[in-house]
Amino acid sequence: MKFVERILNTLSFGEKWAGGICFLLLTLLMIADVSKREVIDKVFSWIMDVTEAYPNTSFAGFVGDWSVYIAESIHGGTSGFLEWLGLGGIIWAQKLSLYFMLWGGLFGSALASAKGSHLRPEIADKVLPKALLPYIKIVEQWVISVFFLFLAYLSVIYVLESISLDEVNPVTELHLWKVQIIFPYIFLSMGFRHLCYGIFPALIPSDINEATEALELAEAELFEPNSRGNR
Repeated sequence: MKFVERILNTLSFGEKWAGGICFLLLTLLMIADVSKREVIDKVFSWIMDVTEAYPNTSFAGFVGDWSVYIAESIHGGTSGFLEWLGLGGIIWAQKLSLYFMLWGGLFGSALASAKGSHLRPEIADKVLPKALLPYIKIVEQWVISVFFLFLAYLSVIYVLESISLDEVNPVTELHLWKVQIIFPYIFLSMGFRHLCYGIFPALIPSDINEATEALELAEAELFEPNSRGNR
């Protein structure tokens, strides 16, 4: 069991880093997109306006034709470079940002599953005898594992179909299967994780029900002043 636990911890560690890298790249792309639109374009436009107006200034006549030649060269080079960059934000940055957000969210979903923080119904927990709850949790892990492994199978078919159709995003010119490959991995990872939980119940993480905890905390804070007043 220790070996399996080590594998699951390594898997979670890698997914944590992968998700963090995705959100880091997402942030850098957003910064680059905004900087291109709000800073770089304006600076280059200002340079073009200055170099275009320079030949008609008295300073250009005083210095001589060589300065006009340099200004026109700078203007032509800046114009060509700005035309190559294009006006506005980075076109492919927004699409890649969506991809990184998708990948980061899916890695986060796998990590939430590893920590037991997914939302789940608790009706059966209140109705069934407490002696049966450990067995219910084991069955629950097997059902979840089968469900995610089935989704992994479907996603593999989906990715293979995308490869056969040679689908390419027209903006990023990226083959879509390279983006979609995350689905088989995540579903397989979650299916494998819950399969291990079903085989080794001791590895099952304690449930983290944030909604229930918040409600209990609010009730405690609500009734605490009343209890103090009664004293």
